[in-house]
Amino acid sequence: MNLILIVDTVQFYRDVFRSRLLEELLADESSRITLYCTFNLEATQKEFEHERVRIVALKRKKPTWFSSFLFSWAKDLWTVEQPESSFTQKRMIEALANKRKNLHFRLGIARMAMQMGITSQGIIRFMEHFGHDADFEKLIREVKPDAVVFANMIPSDLECLKEARRHKIPLILAVASWDNPTSKGPLTVIPDYTLVWSTEMTQEMAQCHGMPQDSMSVVGVIYFENYFSPEKLMTREEFCKQLGVAPETKIIQFATGDSAVIRCNQPFVRLLQRIIAEQPFEHPCHLLVRVSPKDIYTLYKEFEGLPHTTVQYPLGEGSAFGRHSWIPQADEDYERASTLKNTDVLLTSGSSIILDAACFDIPVVNLAYDCDLDLPPWLSVVRFFKYVHAQPVLQEDATWMVHNDEQLRTALAECVSHPEKRRKERRALLERAVTHTDGQTCRRWREAVAGYLAKGAPRR
Repeated sequence: MNLILIVDTVQFYRDVFRSRLLEELLADESSRITLYCTFNLEATQKEFEHERVRIVALKRKKPTWFSSFLFSWAKDLWTVEQPESSFTQKRMIEALANKRKNLHFRLGIARMAMQMGITSQGIIRFMEHFGHDADFEKLIREVKPDAVVFANMIPSDLECLKEARRHKIPLILAVASWDNPTSKGPLTVIPDYTLVWSTEMTQEMAQCHGMPQDSMSVVGVIYFENYFSPEKLMTREEFCKQLGVAPETKIIQFATGDSAVIRCNQPFVRLLQRIIAEQPFEHPCHLLVRVSPKDIYTLYKEFEGLPHTTVQYPLGEGSAFGRHSWIPQADEDYERASTLKNTDVLLTSGSSIILDAACFDIPVVNLAYDCDLDLPPWLSVVRFFKYVHAQPVLQEDATWMVHNDEQLRTALAECVSHPEKRRKERRALLERAVTHTDGQTCRRWREAVAGYLAKGAPRR
């Protein structure tokens, strides 16, 4: 097969360069892969060298003002079409925060347009005729790909996808995250084929984006593959030696999020540090603060060197905060997976890392309050647990949901002493959100793409 992969997000960068995906694709000696990347070209070219792999710099092209106008209208239509989606929920709460009363007026116009038979998909199809990417047009004429694969579900500045559509090249979407089908709104280009995480995600893609069941394949999660080979990760002894604690110490991991979105990260670290410094549980405990690549690292300097506390920063170059470009180092996935493997209790505020923890059967405490901060609804972490994509976590009762300090202390004590509790619920959540847990996602990914091409790559 001859593919162009659009690598413009950290998630897809990780899936392409931090997995066996390229090896799987190149196992067929006739395969040719072109990676069209927005990341630093020099750094990217060091990632994977092969005579049948070519890496080309992608320069984003801004859409025309008319395309931007049409997409804005498509978002209004999609909001009305999908009133229960996470995208709509987020949009309404952001309008409340910014006092945008005109949104209701715009949605009223969208409802009238729908009564006239105008839909978001109709607008998107119309948009495909506008815009131009001369660089990508030159590339596809040279490469003559069988298909173009992309993972960014909000590619408003990826005119290359429209260029591929105009040249009648099949488009394959590889969904990159658990919330994407319901939280990103309308696609700017409708894919011909889609690779999804789970059976449930096929239902979400069908409902939210009109994808036919026969145009999707359930492949699993690429970056979870390391999780299902725990013997390749750091041992307990090695990990605890790195932290400077005894192997029998219980590791309590607090996974931070973007502090521009989650305002209570640092207050929670202070609270957890005080709790664990008291050592009130049946086993000695150590707090590990795992800082998100989307977070502001300097906000955690005050916690470095405190008793019973370790601050772990992601290994990478650049910053993901504010949507800057961040490139994970080669050892980042190993350290991240090893940290999860050796975590005894995970604390977070509704992050997708809940699913990562479930792969290792780790008890999770969901912090569903703002740690004494008085925040409006649009800044409170409570909003995350109302989003549609988060409902399976609540429905399966797979985590401890805490709403105050007392509940947090009680949940921590229970998780430390009885990690086996809610094991059945964690397993049910994993099967629902991920489906495949055998570490063979890259193989299924290749087989799905090859199977689609073998059928003549039917286009929608």
